[in-house]
Formats: sequence, structure tokens, C-alpha cells
Amino acid sequence: MAPPAGLSKRDLLVGAGASLAGGFASPLALAQESDLRGFDALWRSAEDAITAFMGNVEYTHEGLDLDLPQHADVGSSVPLTVRVRAGMTEQDFPRVVHVVAHGNPTPHVLSVWFQPRSGRAEFSTRIRLEKSQKVTAVAEMSDGRHIRVDRDISVSFGACAQIGTGSNDDIFSFKPQTRVNVQPKAQRGAIIPIRALISHPMETGLRFDGLEEWIRKRIISSFECRYNGDSLFRARLYPAVATNPYFMFYARVLESGSFDFTWYDMIDLTFRARADVEVA
Repeated sequence: MAPPAGLSKRDLLVGAGASLAGGFASPLALAQESDLRGFDALWRSAEDAITAFMGNVEYTHEGLDLDLPQHADVGSSVPLTVRVRAGMTEQDFPRVVHVVAHGNPTPHVLSVWFQPRSGRAEFSTRIRLEKSQKVTAVAEMSDGRHIRVDRDISVSFGACAQIGTGSNDDIFSFKPQTRVNVQPKAQRGAIIPIRALISHPMETGLRFDGLEEWIRKRIISSFECRYNGDSLFRARLYPAVATNPYFMFYARVLESGSFDFTWYDMIDLTFRARADVEVA
């Protein structure tokens, strides 16, 4: 799909601000974005996004850890871990954690929802960053508290609009494969790690191929893990999540059963996987 008449490649890439690190940077691109399944709209300011998510609230700064390297040579796949210090009871767990990147033209990185049955409020993934910047995590706790933490990271080469390979045909014919890892046996009450990955281009929507054709957006927009039918961990992904989205998180296992994993692709495809655990 070529750029619309009257719009140059520069118009598309620069229109609202800069190259991409996880979202659309031009009014045209924003207008063409589909808000699938009622997902929230895209804001352009990290602080505006935080306010839209949380409202005008007071933040504490204890109990939330955001682990990032101090420096990344390339911003296309930066490891990130978020950890909330909580008892993981109905009275003390994080309802939601949002991560935003202040130097990305579209600041949203991802949002994660926990349940007390997670046992540990922690997850790891990989993200895209455009340049040296501040990354912020905010958490809303079950008791009404709000926690915020900011971290600075330097980036030598950003995850710009040209990150990625392949034509539109390549991207939209790609067949994702899922991989999950759950230990097959555990003691009752143990907190075990869960790992889930899907091969996926996470095409951001602002890249042009060698023939100057505009590569349309295709991302995994949501992920969920259920334990014996009950939601355990779910995430809303934005284009700032790296290629081949990966998550590590935790579950407190109280009975034998199954973990069911679901990834929703914005081109209206759903991918699933299952893993069993035997509890002694």
C-alpha cells in the first residue's frame, strides 16, 4: 500500500513529531488506526496518558520496582521487569500496572492486570525505545493507593520506523507460533514461573520497504493466561512491545489443572496454547 496522494514519506513519518518507537507519529496514521474491541485511545503525552489511566491522584514512591538497563546500544529489544511489593491477598495486590515511555512519539508501552492468585506481582518482557529517555511505571493498588516510579535509560540507536523487514504480503501472511513453559509438577501452594512467547513481527505501521511501500500495522494487542478457567494475568500491548512478545510472570498453584494462554492479533486472529501442572 503506497502513501496516499499528496503525502510524502516524510509527511507520514514526521507529521506529528518524529520517528516511531511504539506508535503512530502522524495525524493520518492516527486517523487510520482501528480502536479494536473498545481499547483506549492513543494519547501523545506520557503525563497525559498517566492522568487518563489513573486520574488526578497522589502517588507514593515506595513498593514499586522498575528494572531497566542503564544503557541500551539498540532500542529495539530492551529488557524490562516490573515488581510490586504486595502480599497478594484480596486486600493487598496491584489491580493494574501501566508502563509509559516519555521519549516515544506514542508513549504507551503496555498495561498489566494481576490477580491475588498470581502469588507474586512481577513480570518481565522486552520493549522498544526510540531514544534516551525516562520510562515510568504506575500501579493502582487494591487498597486505593497509587505508586509511581521513574527510570532513565540512555539509548544509542532508537527503534525507529525502519525497524523490521518484509513486505506487506510477508507481514500479513506470517503465521505466528506460540511457546509456553510451565513446570509439570509442583508442591501445593508453590509460586511457579510461567513463560509465554509468540513469534510475531509486531509491525508498527510506519515502516516503508525498499520500494517505498507503506507497511501496515499488525501487532498482538492483548494477551491473557487463565488457570483452571480463572484469569491469572492479562496484558494490553502497544507497538512499543518488542518483536516476538515475551512474558514471564508467576502463579500460586493450589490444585492440579491447566494454564490456558490466549494472544489476540489485531487482524482479528486468536492464538492459543495450554500447559498442565500436577500439584502434590
